[in-house]
Amino acid sequence: MFGLFRKKLPHCDDLFQIYLSPWYIENERPTMTRPDIYIIAGFEGEPLNLEEIQYLPDELLHQAKEQIKVITDAALKDFQSIIQADHLTFEVLDAVDKYYNRQIISEIIKESNPEDYANLYLTSVCEFGATIGNLFNELEGFDWLYSYPYFHSIIVHKETGFGITVFDWAVKKFSEYGVEDGFVAKFYAALESIQKYQKENNEA
Repeated sequence: MFGLFRKKLPHCDDLFQIYLSPWYIENERPTMTRPDIYIIAGFEGEPLNLEEIQYLPDELLHQAKEQIKVITDAALKDFQSIIQADHLTFEVLDAVDKYYNRQIISEIIKESNPEDYANLYLTSVCEFGATIGNLFNELEGFDWLYSYPYFHSIIVHKETGFGITVFDWAVKKFSEYGVEDGFVAKFYAALESIQKYQKENNEA
């Protein structure tokens, strides 16, 4: 009953517009989060070669790759205060997911200056998203499709063309929309839906 009186967090799209949107190129700024999973443009029923469809110029591509590596390494380091681990696992994801409750996220929002690229909200979102992305990337058939800024990058399942917006998942986690979703379960639900789609199409 007391849960009814918990103060709600802001909506994910409002937080996206405040903390993430300003870091996009001015005339290309999205104002809301993307769907959790969708078939990417350019998929025509054949397995994708992500190198061929990668659209960033070499300099930005290198930068995005390096930034995702850096934020993934930072996530593992920063998560040590929550759970001791030598690499990112589902156990780590679950512990971090449970740690970031409404109260802690609310405190993060209060102390985060959206004009500071290193603000704690954006950093926390990107570390959480990179963790999810890293776990997908360790599975066969999944890989990064890089974008700019790096938190616009997605994970792609090459055989089915499904794109997984892991950083948008993280914004949703750090908002009222998805704070209690349970992201290990969400990960497996996405994986199951892709495998189901793959099986149905192989049988067709």
